[in-house]
Amino acid sequence: MFGPSLLWGAEAALVGIAAASVEATGAVMRAFHGDDLRAFEKASARLDRLAAATFTAPMEGYVQRMLWLAAAEGLIPESHAHDPFGPGLAEAERADVLAASS
Repeated sequence: MFGPSLLWGAEAALVGIAAASVEATGAVMRAFHGDDLRAFEKASARLDRLAAATFTAPMEGYVQRMLWLAAAEGLIPESHAHDPFGPGLAEAERADVLAASS
């Protein structure tokens, strides 16, 4: 919904995923301000896939998923990418989230 929101006139957004996946969000913004509609469509779809993989059941696991993304982008050390209070998530889910970010 981030890309369509820009198309509908949004000038700002409260986007938690941007904090953990700066590159994917930045790609949407760069494409939006450019002149290549297909690049915007592709970047927006990628961010939507990432959001779908991140904000899913169990919903309280989104913190862990965001930490995985932030560590993968080098924003935080891998040793800090653990939510001690969230639900235990399978390692396969980590692979799915990271695959959705590429």
